Amino acid sequence: MVKKYVKDYKFNSLFIKNLILLLMLIIVPISGTVVLAYYSYNNMQKNEIQSYNETILNQAVSGLERVVKEARTQLIYIGFNSNVELYMYDTEEIRQLNYKVKSISELIRLPVVSKDYIDSIYIHSFKSDKVITMEGISDFETFGDRECLLQYTGQAKKDRQWVMLTTSNERGYPQMQLSIFQDICYGSLCTGTIVMNLRLDELIKELNLSDEAQICVSDGANILLSNDMQQTGKPIENMKGFRESKKDSAVINQQFCISSKSLGESGLEVISYFDLQTYQNKLSTIRNFMLTFLLVMVLITFCLATLISIRIFSPIETIFSSIKEYSNILTGEDDMLKGKDELMYIMDSIQKTVRKKKDVEEELLERVRLLKKAQSVALQSQINPHFINNTLDTINWMAIGLLGGKNEISEMTSALSKMLRMSLQNTDIIIPLKMEIDHCKCYLEIQKKRYEDKFEVVWEIPELLYTCKTIRIILQPIIENAIYHGIKHLSNKGIISVSGEITEGVAQLCVKDNGLGMKEEEVAELNQNMRSGMIRESGHIGITNVNQRLKLYFGEEYGIVIDSREGVGTTVKLRFPLINS
Repeated sequence: MVKKYVKDYKFNSLFIKNLILLLMLIIVPISGTVVLAYYSYNNMQKNEIQSYNETILNQAVSGLERVVKEARTQLIYIGFNSNVELYMYDTEEIRQLNYKVKSISELIRLPVVSKDYIDSIYIHSFKSDKVITMEGISDFETFGDRECLLQYTGQAKKDRQWVMLTTSNERGYPQMQLSIFQDICYGSLCTGTIVMNLRLDELIKELNLSDEAQICVSDGANILLSNDMQQTGKPIENMKGFRESKKDSAVINQQFCISSKSLGESGLEVISYFDLQTYQNKLSTIRNFMLTFLLVMVLITFCLATLISIRIFSPIETIFSSIKEYSNILTGEDDMLKGKDELMYIMDSIQKTVRKKKDVEEELLERVRLLKKAQSVALQSQINPHFINNTLDTINWMAIGLLGGKNEISEMTSALSKMLRMSLQNTDIIIPLKMEIDHCKCYLEIQKKRYEDKFEVVWEIPELLYTCKTIRIILQPIIENAIYHGIKHLSNKGIISVSGEITEGVAQLCVKDNGLGMKEEEVAELNQNMRSGMIRESGHIGITNVNQRLKLYFGEEYGIVIDSREGVGTTVKLRFPLINS
């Protein structure tokens, strides 16, 4: 029977149609799953390789930054030694003071002995044109490492690189080394140079660079340091993938994965190169396995689809007989047309319901937004009376007139007036962070007059955050809390540090003090109160209200977190989205 229908109807046969449909329903998902699994695995492996490459790079950058920072700190410390200062101003008159070259040699010997990767340190005085090393003093013209200094001083002063790859002949044979230079300046007068030479092999051991990737440190032209010593001193342009890394900090393709990162103020760049040949071989094996698996599944699927199609097609004659028997009734009632109309009606009803629900949700969201805006405006309107500003200006001029010039009273009233003027002239709820910082500085002027030298505020907010938008009056309550609850009762001078950073598209401000701190249970209770949804309405906008307003405008994932230790101090962190427009 099946053969008869296939012969009669060919591709219009229900058997063929069912067979094709079943094959597509089974083969297409399997094929798609196999292809998706292959590409997912490929992408996952690439991401893991790139992540691992970035980890290796970050470890190298961190280690190099530590070494360079320690080296510069040591050189600056040596430069400000009293004996070194006398040596820099070496004249016949000062020579009579006997500044002891031996003590300077001992001074520079200590870091060389303590660090295996430090090869030598020496000091060159422009005044006497002499060089002090661990062994003693010698003339610059006969100094064995003279070319190293000339290589540094031969650069234009404004373009000088203070980390360079140099060649030393001090041991009688050429040896590459990484040299760190530090000018010795007293005021605007540059009197000499201190040089620290680092051994490349020991430096690589100190940094513990991974052998799985090639790590290079470049000054933009040449490779200064590499865990592949043969690459040291070669042009960076010869490195495979270097041109691609200049366009993007991380590049991955079929042949290699390369990442680069700048190294602080030194102007150097650290590059990590990972060869993907091993990964490609492994991927080819997996691809061949998946293709074989797919072919086997196609054959099995074809057999199963054929059997299922035969089972479906076998009662076709009975179905046709039944249709022929009841065809008049089915045609007369026109159930199919009726069902189609009902389906369209249901579809239309669903679409109307969805649209109406969406409109109601949008209206509700708009009402909630307006309500939140009104609540925040109500909080900020507590300090808005214009007459206070005018009165403070009057008091300021009266104090100047009565005391014959500017005085502490006029300065305090002027600062307070400036604070109110900032609040009154700009009624926007969202303001640049710089305006909020200026508002806090006016507040601190008043508090410093009151507490004199009781505390000091250190600002460490990067300029990149100055244009970031935030809500008004978020820093001043935090600083006020640090003064009144942390610094006020200290017997020694308090320090308040205000810093900022950008992390994954989120701006974070940190206010840290060295005040009395709080007990662990007090901190837990305060953080619990901050997670409550209630807005506190009072004359003082405290930390809790700042937290609620941040959540109100930017969402529940933002706000304030407090960390404090009794007797150590308190840290308050504010998080809000990075918005620049």
